[in-house]
Amino acid sequence: MDIYTIDFETYYAKDYGLNKLTTEEYIRDPRFEVIGVAVKKNDEETQWFSGTKALTKQWLEQFPWENNIALAHNGMFDFAIMAWHFDIHPKKLADTLCMARAIHTIEVGGSLAALSQYYGLGKKGTEVVNALGLKRLDFPKAQMQAYAGYCINDVDLTYALFEILIKRFPVSELNLVDLTLRMFTRPCIELNKYILKEHLQVVTENKERLMSMISQSREELMSNDKFAKALRACGVEPPTKISPTTGKETFAFAKADEAVKAV
Repeated sequence: MDIYTIDFETYYAKDYGLNKLTTEEYIRDPRFEVIGVAVKKNDEETQWFSGTKALTKQWLEQFPWENNIALAHNGMFDFAIMAWHFDIHPKKLADTLCMARAIHTIEVGGSLAALSQYYGLGKKGTEVVNALGLKRLDFPKAQMQAYAGYCINDVDLTYALFEILIKRFPVSELNLVDLTLRMFTRPCIELNKYILKEHLQVVTENKERLMSMISQSREELMSNDKFAKALRACGVEPPTKISPTTGKETFAFAKADEAVKAV
């Protein structure tokens, strides 16, 4: 399989960034925008693209992700963008940040800048600092070109870092990295339908048993006024609360209301 290294540059602002939001909150936020993206096949020359979301998706789809390995530094970020915004799901996911953490623990910083310096690979640029608050169409031509160079450099550093780390990283651990990233970018729950059916039957039978012990119908219990009347008939004053929505007094019949639990 070939290795396709990828890095996205995205919009951020003082009130909108990874310093204030989780990765998922940031990427799923309506303000999210891809400024540009760079991709490198193996050790070939890195390509850069900047355009609308539709054109970016079209550009990304030229690469055979479904049959190859996608590589990034902090893959949780880049692969989530690929999955959630462009519906692209590579065959395998690899992440130099995960690899470096396993190899170096806390001895070396996890940033691409720190790791590149540690291994003498080159220097990470600072153009991202000047992109604060700029949407894609806000970039002057010269600044966009500089930003493209910054992103391309990040991809080149990531691939160079991977070539070093892979020599010390077991293949079995790469599978765990792939699994961890896939659980974040494509989360799913697998349910045992046989256990669920058995549980549903127990719950249903228990409800029917409880209903057979009272004289009120299900319809009466579902009506707040009728339920309150039934409680008073049993000598119990219905608990009340102040509604946070209307500010008026109402029955405290919600299952989470402490007052109804005490009845």
